[in-house]
Amino acid sequence: MKKFGKFLKKRFKAIFSVLVIAALVFACLHSVIEDRRKVTKDMGRMIALTPLYDEPKMGELYARVPYDSVSVTDVAAGSSGFVNDNVGAYSDGKTLTEQEKKDKAALEALLESNDREKLAVSKGDEARDRSSRHELNQIKEVGNTTVSVTQNSMGVFADNSSGTYLGQFILTGYCPCVICCGKTNGITASGRPATANHTIAADKRYAFGTQMIINGKVYTVDDRGGAITGNHIDIFFNTHAEALAFGKRTADVYLYNGKAPTTATVVNNNPADLSSVSMIGDSLMVGATTNLRALVPNANIDGKVGRQMVAGFDIVNQMKQSGTLGNTVVIELGTNGPFSEADGQKLIDSIGSDKRIFWVNTYGPKLNWYGEVNNVISKLCNANSNVTLIDWQSKGMANEGLFSGDGIHLTSAGYQTFAQNIYDAIK
Repeated sequence: MKKFGKFLKKRFKAIFSVLVIAALVFACLHSVIEDRRKVTKDMGRMIALTPLYDEPKMGELYARVPYDSVSVTDVAAGSSGFVNDNVGAYSDGKTLTEQEKKDKAALEALLESNDREKLAVSKGDEARDRSSRHELNQIKEVGNTTVSVTQNSMGVFADNSSGTYLGQFILTGYCPCVICCGKTNGITASGRPATANHTIAADKRYAFGTQMIINGKVYTVDDRGGAITGNHIDIFFNTHAEALAFGKRTADVYLYNGKAPTTATVVNNNPADLSSVSMIGDSLMVGATTNLRALVPNANIDGKVGRQMVAGFDIVNQMKQSGTLGNTVVIELGTNGPFSEADGQKLIDSIGSDKRIFWVNTYGPKLNWYGEVNNVISKLCNANSNVTLIDWQSKGMANEGLFSGDGIHLTSAGYQTFAQNIYDAIK
């Protein structure tokens, strides 16, 4: 055994080399045998490439024609819509693969969608249908140009002869409840607060701000409704009971032409005393002070930048103590933040029921809370017979060029318009 161990030590390198060579030979033989057994399924293909410089130069795919010289020609009947089945890649003589069938179907759909003749017919029918659906009733002008307009707590009234006859409409009533509106904030589709004796919802062919005479009363289109289409008008009421009591009825409706006030005899059943006027406001009142004094020279004006509505309590008490609180009081508060209906009512009560109160609602393109504020002001005006709304929101929305860069304060022309709006309401 010792001799065998010595033999391995002496011959170790030679024996290891033989083993390595034998392993390599075995690996080579195994590889050759496996290669012979393998059946190759993929066949190589020879393709010929023609150098690009040997090909003729390609022309433009489309002829370029100036846009203004292009004319549209209707596609002849039968000339589009389906791929020709007699020639080409999709001919009847060729068995189509599943992919080719899908390609053919996609191409046919594309051609069908580009069929100008069918497209022209469908668009034409659509336009004619839209025109007929939105066409107004037979409109006839009413010749009388002299109008008698009256205004009181129940709204604005005008003779039907001041308008353009629109036809007979179905009238219904609604209120600011979940049943009628799906919400309770009282804000209309136009963004203005709904007001009784003023707000109606009408078909979208009538722009917001359109005024209509219904049974002698002037209403303004400020709202929309999913079911309010065609000759159907929804009239706003303060309560659900009033809306239900109004029910469903028909009436002749006139489009208020807006020209009447220039020749009208305007009657205000509760005229304001311009010799005894107090005005309480914020920065808008400050900016309009010069214009207001030119219109109402004797007015006692108290405006302050950044003033909140709650500050009005102390100002009213100070005016009462000094004897300067007028018989007509104009409130312009709400620009600087919202307030509760309870606080607003508290201010009205502190002024007194014997005073004529005018409350200016607010608006600014960048004023986020004006809808909430105006909803409260609208409710206060409806709840108090001695409080009248001055609708600055509608005037501002129709004339956004009156606002300065901050979207809240006004330009010089804006303050003049603001002051005139107040004066027109209280005079």
